[in-house]
Amino acid sequence: MLFSSYEFVFAFLPITAAVYFLLSKIKNPYPQRAFLAAASLFFYSYFEWSYFLIISGSIVVNFIVAKISLCGKSKVLKKALLVLSVLFNVGLIGYYKYYDFAVDTFNTVASADIPLKGILIPLGISFFTFQQLSFQLRTYRTDEKKLNFIDYTLFVSFFPQLIAGPIVLYDELVPQIADGEKRFLNKENLATGFSVFTYGLFKKLIIADELALIVDNGFAASKPMGMIPMWVVALAYTFQIYFDFSGYSEMAIGLGKMFNFELPVNFCTPLRSASITEMWQRWHITLGRTLSELVYIPLGGNRKGKLRKKINLFIVFLVSGIWHGASWTFVLWGVAHGAARVIEECFPKLLSKIPVFIRRAFTFIYVVLAFVIFRATSVAQAGRIFGQLFDFTDLGLDSFKKLLINGIFGMPNIVAMALAFAAVAICFIVMLKEKSTSEILEDFKLTPKRAVITALMLAVCVLCMSRSAVFIYFNF
Repeated sequence: MLFSSYEFVFAFLPITAAVYFLLSKIKNPYPQRAFLAAASLFFYSYFEWSYFLIISGSIVVNFIVAKISLCGKSKVLKKALLVLSVLFNVGLIGYYKYYDFAVDTFNTVASADIPLKGILIPLGISFFTFQQLSFQLRTYRTDEKKLNFIDYTLFVSFFPQLIAGPIVLYDELVPQIADGEKRFLNKENLATGFSVFTYGLFKKLIIADELALIVDNGFAASKPMGMIPMWVVALAYTFQIYFDFSGYSEMAIGLGKMFNFELPVNFCTPLRSASITEMWQRWHITLGRTLSELVYIPLGGNRKGKLRKKINLFIVFLVSGIWHGASWTFVLWGVAHGAARVIEECFPKLLSKIPVFIRRAFTFIYVVLAFVIFRATSVAQAGRIFGQLFDFTDLGLDSFKKLLINGIFGMPNIVAMALAFAAVAICFIVMLKEKSTSEILEDFKLTPKRAVITALMLAVCVLCMSRSAVFIYFNF
C-alpha cells in the first residue's frame, strides 16, 4: 500500500486515525498503542503477506535479546547478546538482500554454477533492521529497565517511517508514545500534518513521477541518444530521486504529525550544498547518523589519527553504497562519494578559498554524475552513458522525441526538446526556491488560503494516483 494510493488516502489513513483517536477515550493507553502497532503491521504486510512473518520475527527476536540484556548484570552476557543481535540483524539483511548477489559474483569469479534463489527482498528491511541495530547498541550501553512489547513493536513498525525512513531512534519515538497528552486528537497537528503530507504527495506524483518517463526512456535506450539528451536524462533522474525522496520524507513527517508524533527531519535541500560533506549532512540525515553510530564510531571515528579518520570515512560511504543495494553500481556510487569526502577532508583550507557558487555548481554536477552510476542497471551501462555525456561529436539534438514516447503517443522532436528542457529547468528553480521541511513546519499557519491550496493540491494528486509509481527508496 503506497502513501500515494487511493486505498491509503481514502481508506487506511482515515480509518486508522479515526479508530486510534476513538480509542483515546479508554483510560488504559495500551489498546490504543496496540491498535496502531497492528495497523502498522497490516500496512506493511499489505504489500506481501510473507512480510508480516519477517518483520514480526525480527521484532520478537530483537525484543527478547534486548529484554535479557537489560535484565542481566554480567557485562560478558551483555556483550555476547550484542554480538548475537548484530549477527542476527546483519544476517537477516545479508540473506534477503545480498545472497543472490554474492552467489552470482562467486559464480562469475570461480566459473561455478550455483543456482540463484531469486529471493524477494522485503520492502524497507534495511530501515527497520538498522533501527533495531541502533536500539541494541543503546540497550548495551544503558541500565534502563523499562521495555514493553507493545511500545517496542510500535517503535519498529510505526507505518509513516517503516518503509523508507527516517531511521528513528528509540529515545526519539518511545517517550512520545508514552506521553499521555499525545493520545488525543489535536486539530492543529492534524491540519499541519495533512498539509505537509499533501505537499509531499504533490512532489511525488506531479514532479517525480512525471520525470520518470524521460528517465526510463533514456536509460532503456538501445542506441546512443547523444550528449545533450543524456545530460537531460541525468539531470531528470537527479531531480526525480530528489523530489521522490523529499516528498516521501515530508509525507512521513506529516503523517507522524497527524498522530501527534514528531519524526526527525531526514531531508534538507541537499542539492544546494557547497560540498559532498554538506550534501550528506542534508540528504538522508538519519542514515548518516546511524552509519556513524554503527560503523564510523566502532571503527575508531576520529580518535585514532587523521589517516585512520579518512579511512573510516571512506568505509562508511562504501557501506552506504552496499546498504542501498546488491549491485556493483551501488558499490561504485559509494566509492565515488567516499573518495570525494576524503579529498574534502584532506584539503579543507584550499577548498574554502574557492567561491561558494563554484563549489555549489561542482557539487551539484558531481552528484548528478554519481547518480548516473546509481541508476544504471550495470557498470557497463553506466560506462556507455558516461561515454555519451562527454561525446562532443554527437550532440543528439534530433533524439529528444525518443525521451517522451510513452508507448502510445509521440511528438515532434522540437516539442519534445522544449518540454524536456522546461521540465528540468522548472525542477531546478523549485529546488533552489523551495523551503525545507523544518521551515515549512515553523512557518505553517492554518488559514483559509492554506486550506484552499492544500485542497487544490490534493485534488490534482487524486487525478494522478492511478499511475502512481513505487517510491525509489522502497527498493533499499
